[in-house]
Amino acid sequence: MNHNLYIVWDETNNTGIPIIDEQHRAIISTINTLHYFITNKKGVHEINSIIVVLDQYTKFHFSTEEGIMKDIAFPDISEHIKFHHALADASKKVSIQVKEENDPEILLRFLRNWWLSHICGEDRKYADFLKETQK
Repeated sequence: MNHNLYIVWDETNNTGIPIIDEQHRAIISTINTLHYFITNKKGVHEINSIIVVLDQYTKFHFSTEEGIMKDIAFPDISEHIKFHHALADASKKVSIQVKEENDPEILLRFLRNWWLSHICGEDRKYADFLKETQK
């Protein structure tokens, strides 16, 4: 039985925006739950349920981020929103691929890559902008 976490939260992942950091931790927790279900051979129902939760929660998170970016007049907001739309499109394609190939590991790899690039890269931009405007 595998009890290891797929992605370990690290304090360097914090953006300094409390609600965003909490939501990011929740997303990581949900990805880790998906990993746990997959590696411990849980049924399709459990795996599909956690995928639905992840999809819904990500929508709430993007809405929160976009609201903050609007509030602080982040100059690259439209570019960031494009990343959100691209992620949604890519997620749909990956979900289809997972079903076609019956390989949920594809989704885990996709989610880890997204975490590393989007959250640790793109989200830093508006978090840094917010810190600069608060000085």
